[in-house]
Amino acid sequence: MSKTDITGTPNSLIQFRPFSQTQLAHAKEILKTIHTPELVESLEMKCTSSRDRRIQEGKDALGFIGYLDHDTFLTTESYHVCLRAAACWMECVHQVLTAGEQAPTFGFALTRPPGHHAMKLLPNGFCIFNFAAAAAVYAIQQYPSSCKKVSILDWDVHYGQGVADIVEGYSNIRYVSMHQVPAFPYLGETRSISGRYKNILTVPMQPDSTWTCGYSELFMEHVLPFCSSEDWKPDLVIVCAGYDALGSDELASCSLNAQDYGRMTMLLREHLERCRGGNNNDDEKGVKIVFGLEGGYQVDEGVPGGNLAEAFMETIKALS
Repeated sequence: MSKTDITGTPNSLIQFRPFSQTQLAHAKEILKTIHTPELVESLEMKCTSSRDRRIQEGKDALGFIGYLDHDTFLTTESYHVCLRAAACWMECVHQVLTAGEQAPTFGFALTRPPGHHAMKLLPNGFCIFNFAAAAAVYAIQQYPSSCKKVSILDWDVHYGQGVADIVEGYSNIRYVSMHQVPAFPYLGETRSISGRYKNILTVPMQPDSTWTCGYSELFMEHVLPFCSSEDWKPDLVIVCAGYDALGSDELASCSLNAQDYGRMTMLLREHLERCRGGNNNDDEKGVKIVFGLEGGYQVDEGVPGGNLAEAFMETIKALS
């Protein structure tokens, strides 16, 4: 029996293509745009110099450096891993935006660590760099004729204050987050629209919220209309796909199950198609969505409501 990956695809059909130095250099420039050159270069120098020193001392190259805040630590490989994660999100954007105008197209960046807490000036909450913000800015800058507006939808159970911090100054990017309150980072605790261009919407959820009791109504009445409407039709939607609102995940107290992520994915896809006039209209673009993994830490098998892998697979099935 031939081996397959978790989607059932034979391993012989999976292509492994390392990022080129050009791609990594471009990813670095985007990171320097959304953060600061000083932050990016200081983290690169810290990781690289620590790794080189360990090698010179005859130690394993991978080693612990220290904590950047209470939750966020740095190793000798953190910069290099996060640079490639950013390149992965950007490659998904490239593949989706160049796949053809009418075709509905989806991509998923399976990367770790998460990124949506990383703010312009500092890492935070497990996050070193902000991949969603990087992907959105990359799309706007790299494809100015075909991607004029981007929406970022964040369904991670924690508010991505880093995304809001970075994109609030972009008139062509919107960010909407539905998240548990109270919970880290203890911001976004009221339903409100903010930002220089009124482009940030926070939709707080109460602990123990389920799909039928809390999520579905707010998702359909507030999240989806802000993401796309008659007045705002994004050329690309980026989903901060965190799976820590699962009832089995111990980092929060919401109670979604794996199938609920499939429901949200399908509702998003259908809403975008309605806003675009359907895929049968030759004058309209097909739906373009890039998903990127944020939180989600339940990996045990057989847990009630499902684990990270099962929630991810429900997302993928809703796109097929």
